[in-house]
Amino acid sequence: MKDLKTYGIDNKTNPVEITLVHSIALLYNGLINEISPLLTAFDLTPGKFNALMVIKNHGREEGISQVDISRRLIVTPSNMTRLIDKLEEEKLIERLSLEGDRRVNLVRITARGSQLLENIWPRYEAKVKEAAQMLDKQEQQSLNHLLTGWLTKLTAE
Repeated sequence: MKDLKTYGIDNKTNPVEITLVHSIALLYNGLINEISPLLTAFDLTPGKFNALMVIKNHGREEGISQVDISRRLIVTPSNMTRLIDKLEEEKLIERLSLEGDRRVNLVRITARGSQLLENIWPRYEAKVKEAAQMLDKQEQQSLNHLLTGWLTKLTAE
């Protein structure tokens, strides 16, 4: 394992909060580096994949607003518009005007987009499981409990 000093993080001099947050960010980057080649084979970026997953799972048949997608992905509205434009161009999603309020675009996944996710999912899931299995089941459960608890507190309204 690489020492965190490789990344400019010194456990001895940095407060534990800084080391913790930096470690999570580095972990995320490491996981993205593992998953990106799989997505690239399907002409997707992690951003496109995540957007498609949100659109499919939260938009369902009715669709989901671009604002809701950007909130769920923590993406600025202008970046979200560019991403949605690309997905629409690739015919993976479609935009619909909200009935009664044409200022709001609803986004819905297309059959092509759903099929793409169905083709990727088994391999994606295997990659994620492979990465998670670097920890034993007890460590996975403990970390899951800690992180979801922290996320719940961070996102409490």
